[in-house]
Amino acid sequence: MFCCFATAGAYAQITVTIPAANITGQNDYIATVPNGTANAIVLLGSITVKANTTNFPATTTGTSAPLALGVVHPKANSVGAVNLLGSATEVQLSTSAQAIYSTVLGLGAGALTVDYRIAIAGTAWLAGTYATSLTFTGVTSPPSTLSIVVPALLTLNTPVATPTIMTVNALSAFRTGGGVSATNTFDYVSTVPTDISLNSTSSTFSFSTTQLFNSTPVVSAGKLTSLLSGAYAGPAINLSTTAQAISTSSSVPVVVTNKNSQSNTLSISAGDLKANFLQAGTYTLPILYTIAKNVSAYPPTLASISTSSSVQVNVAKMSELTIPVSTVNLSFTTATAYNQGVTTAMPNPITVSSTVPYGVTVKTSGNFISGANSIPASVMIVEGAAGQTGISPVTLSTTATSLFTGSDPVIDRAINLQFRVPNTQTSNLLNKPAGTYNATVTFTIVAP
Repeated sequence: MFCCFATAGAYAQITVTIPAANITGQNDYIATVPNGTANAIVLLGSITVKANTTNFPATTTGTSAPLALGVVHPKANSVGAVNLLGSATEVQLSTSAQAIYSTVLGLGAGALTVDYRIAIAGTAWLAGTYATSLTFTGVTSPPSTLSIVVPALLTLNTPVATPTIMTVNALSAFRTGGGVSATNTFDYVSTVPTDISLNSTSSTFSFSTTQLFNSTPVVSAGKLTSLLSGAYAGPAINLSTTAQAISTSSSVPVVVTNKNSQSNTLSISAGDLKANFLQAGTYTLPILYTIAKNVSAYPPTLASISTSSSVQVNVAKMSELTIPVSTVNLSFTTATAYNQGVTTAMPNPITVSSTVPYGVTVKTSGNFISGANSIPASVMIVEGAAGQTGISPVTLSTTATSLFTGSDPVIDRAINLQFRVPNTQTSNLLNKPAGTYNATVTFTIVAP
């Protein structure tokens, strides 16, 4: 981009303001500026320029870092009506006098214009004004000071994607070492140090499902945690409707390219999943990132920017029933056993998990068989062991019969069962040949 400046008086100062678009696009900026009057140049004469300080010190409060001299590249543009661009030399500003125009033929006096090219790439442009004094040779009434103005800029470049999906499709997510997470990425262009905060715009997750459910889950936004990545990450937070800082208290600095990329991980622990997200369905929470200028940095005020998303926790319909490999023995070897009946507890509980309301059924493969002999399956009752509630006693048959139904979603529920032949059924065992009578008992989890 080219720009011409008309300066007044004795050309005491040049001020070059870099357009925000050049910083955002990382494109060099050229300001074409009146620069006093070039003296008549004799044979082998030249016009030179140098800076009188080793850098551009900041002149605005809240802007401490100086700007390197080397970002400025002056070059003579014209003297009077004579265009010099074909023969002038661009130099990198330094404390050494360098020729921005030389000739072996000589040149008459005239108004001098100079192109000041500002090299944008490779510098972290921090908002503020930076100035150095200049010394020219071969110029009458040259500018004594060159000021570079970097605009205060804070603009979103790439917003965070929406929705942010967390998928729970394995029961292991609810167990120790599990949990679920997703990463938000976004970037913004800034010439000011920034602070980043995050909040939810609802105190609870909304819930929807196409699955059977007993009640609507109410889940606090605080079950979602956030941790920013990188050197300027603050502590992990639990979300709330109040904006909380996720960047360090020392602020995110201005970087080379002025494009600041951020990565933030949102997580729900296995414990919080198990306690709050058991029901299959979609849990949705709107969130908002706010990026603001650090309050102590230049300028005094600058509007913040924001980027939003919605977090969706998608819990799949899943169920699992685990039966320990075991044999249950009911022994009828005494008269007391026939008179009182026999009860034997399963040595280990069955374990059930489900993300929808569920039940458990039991059935047998048939009668109890020993060789050519049998005992009716109906002599056996399956029921909850001592202290186990909510289990209906079931008389064994080849038809699957419910031990219970409609229980709330759960992970790793231990169900202790026992097998019982009551004394009212022991008559079915009389006159049977001695031996071991076997049948296979099947338990099934039913999760519609």
